[in-house]
Amino acid sequence: MVALGVLIAATVVEWYWVWGVLFVYWAGVAVASGETYLVESIYRRDHPWLFWLLVVMWAALGLWYVIGDLLPRL
Repeated sequence: MVALGVLIAATVVEWYWVWGVLFVYWAGVAVASGETYLVESIYRRDHPWLFWLLVVMWAALGLWYVIGDLLPRL
């Protein structure tokens, strides 16, 4: 409940870097466990291309949000 409250508050005040940190965290957990979720469980051993596509997408989105919010605009 606390995490949901933090995400809602971060969205309201437009701190999208918080979502970025969450995406990077999810990518790390997926790499460590070998399992991720989209609509259903996706295992690295069963669907390696889809698994890595999702993990790279989450990591890239996370970094994009963090960098986009925390670095000054050029």
